Amino acid sequence: MKNDFARWGKIGAAMIIGGAIGNAIDRVIHGHVVDFLLFYWQDWHYPAFNIADSFICVGAVLLILDGFSSKHKKDTAAENQAV
Repeated sequence: MKNDFARWGKIGAAMIIGGAIGNAIDRVIHGHVVDFLLFYWQDWHYPAFNIADSFICVGAVLLILDGFSSKHKKDTAAENQAV
């Protein structure tokens, strides 16, 4: 079975791989992943995160959306061929 990603799927896969490589580099250099963005206001704070983690999450969403889009296109193409 051939697995063709559409444009967003390719971008999503690249983001996941890039984020994973970024986290791996942090682990090799620092011994842990460096979380460097921390947002807070008075007593409230959002959990710290890094850009690599953000890339992984956004890439996963893009892959999921691409999967739904690709399935819809395949279903539509199959319906058109059956007619």
